[in-house]
Amino acid sequence: MNCVGSKNIFSKLIPFFARSGCVCLAVLCFAGSVQSAAQSATNPLGLKPASLPQYTVGAKYIYSDGTWETVTHVGPNGVTWINHQRNISTGLPDFTYKRSKWRTRTRYGFREFQQTQFLLSEPTTTLWPLTPGNKTRYDEYGRWYGENGIARTYESFWKCEVGGTEKVSVPAGDFDTWKITCKRYPNRFRATSKTREIRSWYYAPSLNHWVLEVRDYNGYRENRRKELVAVLPDPQAFTTQITDTSLIQKQFQNTLESNENGDTNIWDNFQEQLVIGITPQKTFKHGNGTICRQYQQVIAKEGIPYEYPGIACKNSNGRWVVPRR
Repeated sequence: MNCVGSKNIFSKLIPFFARSGCVCLAVLCFAGSVQSAAQSATNPLGLKPASLPQYTVGAKYIYSDGTWETVTHVGPNGVTWINHQRNISTGLPDFTYKRSKWRTRTRYGFREFQQTQFLLSEPTTTLWPLTPGNKTRYDEYGRWYGENGIARTYESFWKCEVGGTEKVSVPAGDFDTWKITCKRYPNRFRATSKTREIRSWYYAPSLNHWVLEVRDYNGYRENRRKELVAVLPDPQAFTTQITDTSLIQKQFQNTLESNENGDTNIWDNFQEQLVIGITPQKTFKHGNGTICRQYQQVIAKEGIPYEYPGIACKNSNGRWVVPRR
């Protein structure tokens, strides 16, 4: 787990790590986040090469268009998700590939991928670990079925590249990111065919997930932009104590209600080797008068920290809730 962006909270959690015998891991985490003084033109933030995302079961990702999706399973066959419409999909941790299996209420489908082969070009492999200039190209073959059971097929051809690093601000916070850009073509002769879509992701290593996705359809349809609003943990993934869930929820409410910006509230259960710190970071008011707060939540389980940033707004009942459908 990369610790960039969480030093303030971790410094306040160190005494609690020490009591649970985990201070060594916390110190190593700080040491690993020290950046080199030399910055390259393509990596001005000095980020280390980023490995494939490692997702945690129960983590819920909420986006600016009101949608959300939750990790339900992680295994050798990929990561399985369920979204706000109860649609289920499974795919690689590498989000630059679409999900290989998907199902909605009326349709289901499959996708297969293979590296594009050119006679005079060396085959590509993967973008990961992310470093400037990494490239890959692949062919996507899909088929899907509607309620009538008739199969439909399509082909897409992609070319992807790691551009460099950028600092990105989204509702969930400010993040150091790697920019990945993929271009989709109607056929594999990319040099002579018009680009149908340019899709860019801004991947934050500290979260093991992207914080911004931009889709440019090159005039074929309306462009789209999706930002990360919050990442919510599943308390049951961190503790076996039933009462802990309500205590964690109470900590969330009390912190956003009472703590000043920059003031960390810490809750712990050392029997479970569990420490949670929540820090409000910004407070603002919407045009409709709703008060919202940006926060950073860090959950340390057995000395390993996990980041859950987000934004929450106070509803008419006086409770702080993350905006979503």
